[in-house]
Amino acid sequence: MKRLATLGASVIAMQLFGAQQAMAQDAPVQPAEAAGASEGLNEITVTAQRRSEGVQKAALSITAVSGDDILKRSVTQVEQLGSLAPGLQVNTSAGPYASFSVRSVSSLSGNAFADPAVAVNIDGVYLATPTVLHGLYYDLDRVEILKGPQGTLYGRNATAGAINIIPRRPEFRNGGNIYTEIGNLGRFNLGGAVNLAASDTLALRVAGQTVHRSGYFSDGSADDSGQAVRASLLFEPTTDLSILIAGDYSHQGGTGQGATIRKECQYVPGAGTTGACYVADPYTGIADLASQFTSVGEAPPTQDQYIRGNYYGSMLDADYRTPIGTITFIGAYREAHSRYKSTSTSWQLREDQRPKQTSGELRLASNAGSPLQYVLGLYYLDTSIDARAQGETQNRNSFSDSDTHNNGSTWAAFSQLTYSLTDTLRLSGGLRYTSEKKSTDSARYNYANTRGPDPVFPDQPVGTPNIVLKENRSWDHLDWKVGVEFDAAPRSLIYANVSTGFKAGGFYYGPVGANTYEPEYVTSYAVGAKNRFADNRIQLNFEAFYLDYTDQQISFVKLVGPSAVLVTENAGKTHAYGVEADAQFLIGQDTQIGLSGSWVRARYDEFSFNTIAPPSATSLCAVSPASGSFNVDCAGLQPIRTPKFSVTGTFDQGFDVKGGGRIFLDARATYKSRFYTSTDYQIESLTNEFFRADFGIGYEGPGKKYRVRAFVDNAFDQVTISNTTTNTSYGQNHVVGVNLLPPRTFGVQLSTKF
Repeated sequence: MKRLATLGASVIAMQLFGAQQAMAQDAPVQPAEAAGASEGLNEITVTAQRRSEGVQKAALSITAVSGDDILKRSVTQVEQLGSLAPGLQVNTSAGPYASFSVRSVSSLSGNAFADPAVAVNIDGVYLATPTVLHGLYYDLDRVEILKGPQGTLYGRNATAGAINIIPRRPEFRNGGNIYTEIGNLGRFNLGGAVNLAASDTLALRVAGQTVHRSGYFSDGSADDSGQAVRASLLFEPTTDLSILIAGDYSHQGGTGQGATIRKECQYVPGAGTTGACYVADPYTGIADLASQFTSVGEAPPTQDQYIRGNYYGSMLDADYRTPIGTITFIGAYREAHSRYKSTSTSWQLREDQRPKQTSGELRLASNAGSPLQYVLGLYYLDTSIDARAQGETQNRNSFSDSDTHNNGSTWAAFSQLTYSLTDTLRLSGGLRYTSEKKSTDSARYNYANTRGPDPVFPDQPVGTPNIVLKENRSWDHLDWKVGVEFDAAPRSLIYANVSTGFKAGGFYYGPVGANTYEPEYVTSYAVGAKNRFADNRIQLNFEAFYLDYTDQQISFVKLVGPSAVLVTENAGKTHAYGVEADAQFLIGQDTQIGLSGSWVRARYDEFSFNTIAPPSATSLCAVSPASGSFNVDCAGLQPIRTPKFSVTGTFDQGFDVKGGGRIFLDARATYKSRFYTSTDYQIESLTNEFFRADFGIGYEGPGKKYRVRAFVDNAFDQVTISNTTTNTSYGQNHVVGVNLLPPRTFGVQLSTKF
C-alpha cells in the first residue's frame, strides 16, 4: 500500500502540474475549443460504464480501438486481441479455447469446466464459454479493453477485466464497403458490409467475411480458416424508442493451433548443457517430430489434426428513453458445436463440445445533465454444456475419456451512482449482488489398452469410470466500488477508486474431496489521471494500481493417476501493483506518435500444489517428496504470463498529394520482458524478452473512397513464445510443447466504400 500511495502521489503531482499548464493554455481560447473540438487527437466514444461517454471522461483504465484499426491490424482470431493493449495477453493452446492474462491475473482455459477471468461481451452480451470467441472481429465499431476488476457493472468472471466487442449498427442510409487482403502463407481474406435504409425508421445491415491463411508450422498447424456472417435490423419508430435485432453465424475450420518441442539443451544433441533449446527449426510442428516420442517407446503424434466449429447467436436490444432515463433490455441466446483433434499441448486431445446460454439484462440509465447519474439493473444467465473429450495419458499408451454435463445459472442486481458535489468534483459508488449455482453430472474413464496415434473410440464411454463427478454448489457475493473524480482542467481528469471482484468456484476431474475449488476475491485500489494538452494535441494518461487477491484461482495441468488433468486450485493470497501509462502526440496535422506501457510487480504470497510428476531441477519452485507424490511450492514467484514490462510504440505519418489523395506510413513496435508461461516454472517454459515490429505504407484516395496498404508484420522475424505445456510423460521424453506467435508475414490490403 505504501508503494501504491507513492505511485499515486506521483501521478497526482504530475497531473496537478499539467493541469496548471493546461489551464494556462486553455483558458484564453475557450470559445475556439468548441469550434475546434473535431481537430487534434481523436476521441472514441465508449459505453464501458453502461452509458455513452468519451474515453477520456471515463474514470477507469480503458483502451479503445476503432473498427478501422482492427481492420488495419488484420485481427481475425481471438489471440490477436492481445496485440491491442499493453498488459493484455491472449493465448490459445488446443482447439478453440482462449486464455486471458491481465495485470498478473491469468485463467488457463482448456476443458468444459473452465471459466475465464476476463468477461468478453459481444454487443452487450456476455460470452460465458471460452470456446465461443471465434468469428467476431469484422465490421466493428470498436473494441473496448477494461483493465482491473469490473465487479459492479460486469460481475461474473470479470476479476481481471472486460473486453467489449461492438459491431457497427445499421444506419439510415444506403451504402457499404468491401475489403480484401492477400499475402504470404496463402493468406486471402475477403469481407464487407451492405447497409440498406428501408425507410426513415427501418434499416438493415448485413456483413460477412471469409479468411484463410495456411499454418506456419511445418505440419500445417497454426492456420486460420473460417467464414462468418452477421445481420442486424434497426427499428426506430419514434425518437424515444430503438429496437435492434441481430443474428450471427460463424464457422471455424482448418488444422487449428500448433506447437513445436523445446527441451533442456542437455537433451538436444550438440546443443550444450544449459538453457532450453528447440529440438529442430522452431516452426517444425509436433506431427513432424515423431522421433521425439518413438525413441522412448511412445506412440507417434497424430498427423490428423483438425478443428471444426459452428457458432450461432441472436439478440434483441431495446432502448426506451423516458423522463427518468433510458430503459434498456438485452436478451440473447447463443450456442456452439465445436470439435477438434490437436497435439498443440504436446499430447493428443480430442473434444466434441456443445455449449448453450440464454441471458437477459434490464437496466435504467439516467439522462445526462442532472447532478445525480445512475445505472440500475438486473441480470440473468443460464448455461449448459455437454462435452465428450479424450486425451493421451502418461507414456502415450492409453487414453482417458471424459463425459461432461454441466449446468449453471446466475442472477444479479447491480447499481452504480455518480453525484456531482460541484461542477468539477464527483463521488461515485456501486453495488452488485450475485447469486450463482453450478452442477455437474460427469464421469471420466481410462482405456488402458488404447494406443495412439489415431484410435477409434466407442460412441459412448464404456466400462467403469475411474472418476465420478456429481456435484452441486452455490455461492453468493456482494461486490462494491467507491470512487472520486476531479476535473483539474477542461481536458484533465484525476480519479481514484476502490473496487472488489468475485469469481465463483467450480469443479474438475479429481478424487472425492479433491475435485472442487473455492471462489476467488479481489480488492483493487487505483489512482489515475487522463489529460489532453496543447490544444488537444498531447495526451498523457496514467494509472497506478494495487490488487489484493484472496484464494486466487490458478489453473494448470498436472497428473491425477495416469491422466493429465486441467485442475484449478486456490493459491491463497496474491498481490500485484504497478503503473500503466499512455502518451499520444499529434505533431503538425499528419504526424502522430504514441507510446504506451505497463510495469507490473506481482507475487504469489501462497501457492503450492501436489502432483505425482514433479517439475525438473530447473524449476524455480521448491519441490519436496510427500508419500508417493510431490509438493511443489511456488510462493514468492511472479505469476505466470506476467511480464514485468510491456511497451508499445506507434507512428503514423500522412502526406497530402495532388488530386486530394493521401500517402500514409504506419509503424508499431512491441517489447515485453521475460516471463514464465507454466506453473512448473521450468527453463523450457520461460519466454525471453522480445521485440516485434510491424510496418505499413499505403495510399488513400480522395474522399477516403478507397484505400490500399502494403504491410509487413513481425518484420524482424522474431521467434516468440506465447504458451508452453509440459508433456504428460516429461520424465521419459523431456518434452515441452511450445506455441509460437506468427513469423514474419506480409501482404496487401485493399478496401473501398460505396
